Amino acid sequence: MRIIECHLEFSGFDDHLVKAGTSVYLWNLVQHFRDAGHRAGAVTAAHGLLPVIAEQHEITDLGWSARERIPVPLDPLEWPGFPSTVTLDVTARAHRVTVDGIDIVLLSGGVLDAFTDSFHPPRELEGRSLDFLKPLVFQVMAARYLREQVPPGTVVHLHEPIHHYLLPALLTGHGFHVVSTVQTNLAVNTKVYGPQVRAVLEHMDADPSVADGLADPPLDSRTERAMRGFLPRTLLYRDYPEREGHDYITMLGLVARSVAAMDFLSAGQLDHALTQAETPFEELFRRLAVRRELHARQDLLVVGGCAIGDEWLDVRRDDGIRERTLAGLGLDSALPTLFHNARYSVQHKGQRELFRGIRSLLDEGRRCNVLLHCLASQPPDDEDLAALVGDHGDLVRAVTGPMSNAAIRDWAVASDFCVFPSKFEMDTFLMAMGEAMAAGSVPVATAQRGMRHFGHSADLDAPGATGLALPRSFRVDDPLLTEAVRAGLERMLRVWHEEPDRMATLRARSVAVARGFTWQAVARRFLAVFEACRAGTRPADAVPSVGDALRAGAGPAKPFEAGDGRAVRETDGVRVRWAGRDARRVEIVPPAPGPEVIALDRDGAGFTGWVPMPEDSVLVVLVTGADGRTAWSELPVGDAG
Repeated sequence: MRIIECHLEFSGFDDHLVKAGTSVYLWNLVQHFRDAGHRAGAVTAAHGLLPVIAEQHEITDLGWSARERIPVPLDPLEWPGFPSTVTLDVTARAHRVTVDGIDIVLLSGGVLDAFTDSFHPPRELEGRSLDFLKPLVFQVMAARYLREQVPPGTVVHLHEPIHHYLLPALLTGHGFHVVSTVQTNLAVNTKVYGPQVRAVLEHMDADPSVADGLADPPLDSRTERAMRGFLPRTLLYRDYPEREGHDYITMLGLVARSVAAMDFLSAGQLDHALTQAETPFEELFRRLAVRRELHARQDLLVVGGCAIGDEWLDVRRDDGIRERTLAGLGLDSALPTLFHNARYSVQHKGQRELFRGIRSLLDEGRRCNVLLHCLASQPPDDEDLAALVGDHGDLVRAVTGPMSNAAIRDWAVASDFCVFPSKFEMDTFLMAMGEAMAAGSVPVATAQRGMRHFGHSADLDAPGATGLALPRSFRVDDPLLTEAVRAGLERMLRVWHEEPDRMATLRARSVAVARGFTWQAVARRFLAVFEACRAGTRPADAVPSVGDALRAGAGPAKPFEAGDGRAVRETDGVRVRWAGRDARRVEIVPPAPGPEVIALDRDGAGFTGWVPMPEDSVLVVLVTGADGRTAWSELPVGDAG
């Protein structure tokens, strides 16, 4: 089989060039394809790195070049001061570097050589510089190269749909078997500008009708308008207000129409993409075009999976390493040790709640070592982290710069609990959590569906539980999650001190579960999917099916009892009372994005508050439960008595 991994960022062959985990993922995957006897290679952008790469590897000019004058319509609201359509005059050349028997084609020229430090254009360039269109240019030139230089029958494996939404349609009709992997959880309703899609497809002699019928219906009921105003803050949904000339279409729906298979990194990620279950977005999601398109193609949806690095599969749990590591940090090895390893991203990774929750725990007099690695390009100015380290410098060690893989492994081996309070369902596998578990660290992490495969549970007595699951969170600076981190860690520290047998069981399960995620198994699943695509059979039959993934993700058997309330008209507004056994937060959400959401105050067993009079005498209520589940409700306003 001939397999091409095509992605804007393919730099995992050199550790010094890696910018994100996707590059590591790709390099592991392509090596295992090679080891299985297949001809595997890559097509990527050069990013201005040819001179740097040439210092370590021989580069061959392939003699291929292409010039395109690409017409690109621009949304006038997003690109003020620019013409409605610009023409990008682009020239590209192809070069090849061969590393460990794997051919990597580098497309260079113009904007393809821009942004050497980041590879991707900064978000702030959107609407200000045409260099922001680098991913679009790469898609066009990669399609041109593949169509002209790669034989039909090749499997073309694409990564991250927001960076390849044009490519599947551009490759349709040229004999390729195109597979798309959804690497991260962008808002599932993320859209692309329809006129731009159609113009580029027409320019490249592809069928623009693939973009037809992908707009959402009007979402203008009272509750829908409240949802649209509220949901962007959860990062589950991006709103696209209707206006003249508005023509935005579902990005995932567009990709799904032109691929032979669409892959996800975990069953939980697929489950979340298909259902948005138990989130504030679930109800609105049922109305959207993206849901319709994904559900109509469930036979194409697969879970190829992800894995931890091979070097973690036999990490030795060693008291000597623990003693040496903690002593070298000036810490007491007789104390339980917490560990967190992630890039610095205070909202995505739940680090604000992590710092605050740990500080609250230590302020109460609990004693434990805390090892924090939060990788940032520059030392972050973070008040919560500074306060944690400043107030508890005898227990906390924090590093925000790079650490060697060996040092990270030593920290993991020295730890007892790995803490990952990730939010917004943005982690789709979370390699760092699996690595720590493989080293014997018991997880304390949110119950994000994308992390479900690691086996942590709110019930430590559940069969196979590896650690403690905290409630999911879809809020910025979430006080409920902060308290859950504090309480969860307090509970697990009691286990460490008082239940050594349970601790040993949890540790052994963590190691066994994590070490089951191997790149060899991932490659085997992908090869089965690729063979199904080549044979024209259902990809979902080649690996665990969508139905299996959804059944594995079945929610709690007990329904969420959101409760009910009463709203009474008063002289200057409305007095609201709400009672719900499972409720932990009750909010009144206005049917517009402007006014603030009003959280009711806890009042004994219920909630109460005062809100302004709504225009139509009906309030929209959002209730959040102790386990993070949510429900929407409409509450009519009545008269007193």
